[in-house]
Amino acid sequence: MNFISNILERPVLTGLFLFFLLISDDILAFTPKHHIEKIEIIGLEKTKNYIIEREILHPLNAKLDSSIANLDRNRIFNLGLFDKVSWRLLPLENGNSILQYLMIESINKTPPLVFPGYEEERGWSINGLWIINNFQGKNRTFKIEGSFGGQQRIEIYLSDPWIFGNHISLSSFLEINSYKHLFLNRQIDIKTFKMSFGKWYGEKLKIRISPALTQKNYMNSIDTLSYNYFTPELNFEFDTRDIFWNPKKGVRIIQSVLPMIGENSFYVWNQSLSVYIPSYFNTTLALNTTIQRKYGYKNDTWIDYFGNSFNIRGWKLPEKKVLSNDFRFGHDYVFSTIELRKLIITDKNRGGLSKGVSIVAFFDGGFIESTMKKLNKNKFMGGVGFGIRLPLPVLQSLRIDIGWGLRNDKFNQKPSLHFAIQQKF
Repeated sequence: MNFISNILERPVLTGLFLFFLLISDDILAFTPKHHIEKIEIIGLEKTKNYIIEREILHPLNAKLDSSIANLDRNRIFNLGLFDKVSWRLLPLENGNSILQYLMIESINKTPPLVFPGYEEERGWSINGLWIINNFQGKNRTFKIEGSFGGQQRIEIYLSDPWIFGNHISLSSFLEINSYKHLFLNRQIDIKTFKMSFGKWYGEKLKIRISPALTQKNYMNSIDTLSYNYFTPELNFEFDTRDIFWNPKKGVRIIQSVLPMIGENSFYVWNQSLSVYIPSYFNTTLALNTTIQRKYGYKNDTWIDYFGNSFNIRGWKLPEKKVLSNDFRFGHDYVFSTIELRKLIITDKNRGGLSKGVSIVAFFDGGFIESTMKKLNKNKFMGGVGFGIRLPLPVLQSLRIDIGWGLRNDKFNQKPSLHFAIQQKF
């Protein structure tokens, strides 16, 4: 039987690494137009059919539009539930065709696990984790996580991306956490309860409001600083990325306002612009600029810093805030990142690991100060380096970077190593 197919897949290497494979649909340019008589979904084991049906926009009783079928495939893949998603045509004797969407479900559930874990700011901990990504086959997420060591933490998380229908999402988050502050001589105790309501308008615009109650205590042998806040965060997002976890093309714009309403009130305005451009030799040029501004109460307990996996790479974490490294701290900042991403292991080159492994070359640079008005070129801080991205079940990808810090036109003599989950942007 003859098929015309287009595949997007993320195969698994015996339960660990995932990858993408995209087979071009150029063949369709040389085939006659097919009238779609029926649409079929094939390969579901746990996932409910309606979870996929609501992502399919290709019309019935119409000629095949490969661009719509590709967008349907991308939307299904972006659910994060499948290793492989494809579509194909099954010609019928009457001259019409069946449009089939085929998928292979990925690992979406872990047994209760105990394992060592590392975070840049907290150090090593023993972690316990139980996560179900496709709870009840309805694309719901349920997670319980705890740790002790570098931090004492318990977290419970629930989410449903379509709880009220029509792309209206709801998630809830409860966390109790205690750890030593990275550069202040204080122990931090945090209790947070957060709910988030989101709504997609079309396929590109999402609005989310996330009210939360937060209690934070900063303690040392001298005193305790206590803060109680109500934080109704408001988030606007414009997103045209093709594939969420490893985009090849598209734009993502995020505007976030976080009011911290309490005895010492302030609010934070965050802006982020990311652009993804297909380039030569199967590479992607990824660009990002992030800006933060704080208004109102400012205190060292709320201060930010540069030199970690999520802003300027290539620097060791600061052990304390002193005059010699004052350029690394502040409340307002702007930084940009340029990454060149390249897939290095494909079908024809397994390399003993897994498909979908990619390498990255990066440059980070930015400024941070107590207020935006004080930003100046003399406090520029940068970093250059390279890294590797290893696809992982459930967690999307492991990010490993090595970089050299840059300041006053000089590079740091020793590199710094950074570990994180998911892409930087």
